[in-house]
Amino acid sequence: MKHSFLLAGITAASLALFACGDSSPSDTGDDILSSPSEKDDSSSSSVEEVSSSSVSKDIPAGARAATLDDLERNMTLKGMFGRDIYLATGEKHGLFSLWIPDTAWLAAPSDFKDGVLKFSQGAITSIKVEADAIKSMEKLVEKDSDHSMRFIVNEDDQLQYSLDGGEYKDVTEASVKKNSSVVSNGDSLAAKTLFCKTGEGTYTKYNFYKGRYVATDVKDSGESNRSLVSWSAGYYDIHRSKLLMRPLFYSASVYALVSASVSSDYETMTISSNEYSCSLSELKYNEVPAADLEGEWESDEGGLEWSLEMRADRTFEVQAFKGSENKALKKGTWDVYGNQLLMKVTGCLGGTCTPAVMGVVSKWQAGSFFNYSNSDPDDPSIPDAWTAPEYE
Repeated sequence: MKHSFLLAGITAASLALFACGDSSPSDTGDDILSSPSEKDDSSSSSVEEVSSSSVSKDIPAGARAATLDDLERNMTLKGMFGRDIYLATGEKHGLFSLWIPDTAWLAAPSDFKDGVLKFSQGAITSIKVEADAIKSMEKLVEKDSDHSMRFIVNEDDQLQYSLDGGEYKDVTEASVKKNSSVVSNGDSLAAKTLFCKTGEGTYTKYNFYKGRYVATDVKDSGESNRSLVSWSAGYYDIHRSKLLMRPLFYSASVYALVSASVSSDYETMTISSNEYSCSLSELKYNEVPAADLEGEWESDEGGLEWSLEMRADRTFEVQAFKGSENKALKKGTWDVYGNQLLMKVTGCLGGTCTPAVMGVVSKWQAGSFFNYSNSDPDDPSIPDAWTAPEYE
């Protein structure tokens, strides 16, 4: 009964729905953070060609590192890639986007620490029109790239940016006309669930938290017989009237960036000109602080001795032993969205295992115990109940 929690209380995004997205798919065998697979490798003639150098740690005399408070909702980056590029921050929950309107847009999650925006987790959607600028934007999110932008406020109180340690250029506020027919504020979706019909007998359910989402594809075989097909989770926000979803955890192949719109009455979601009928409901949950799950945990479920280490740097390692025999080992990264604990598996015993695990955290107490009803299909699967070890 491992999967019952998903159909009772999680959100959902259909794999079929993601297939309608307009960014290249990510293969579950590859890093979820990789950039889209369809690339034009020809060199750009742009004078702003992206270098592989890292952002300089030096800040000009009299300047300071920018903070989120210094950023506007919509801005213009002067002279980037030989033209003006637009930057959007939405509700400032950690998703940033670069835009050539109606031509190309790139979304990247970042903590903006020290005023630095990193592109290593970004993904881009583009229409092949302005080749030089688009190619330069694509290079920002190439797999294994290390491109960044630093933002400062100079001695004249002017917000400026520098790409990969280059010259500082001005950032100015931009005006974007609202579209009254669609939801334009990302927080309007927070603590809400959208349940959308995506095909004959298939549905997608989205749970939106503050800047994060969990999406699950469900197949309805009739008589309340619903089965889980796939799920994904990551960052979301609405920039320039587009709902951007950037998955970081997922159970099957998904698109690296999905661009959608939600009608102002919440009855329709549109992706790539396809409209899906949706219903809206309130999402009620108890917020689980990630710090409450950090530390060492143990379990004896299934007659095995389990250990789980949840580190503050958002990496984890879980193992199971029967006597001296190692029966299971998984390691990777983790995060909490609302009450959902998400694990991306980057390595495991035997080399073959589920790519990600999702589940509801309930009845938790920091440093003592937590329950984790989860989706792990492997044998043995990650336990549902964990307690903190005791030490003399």
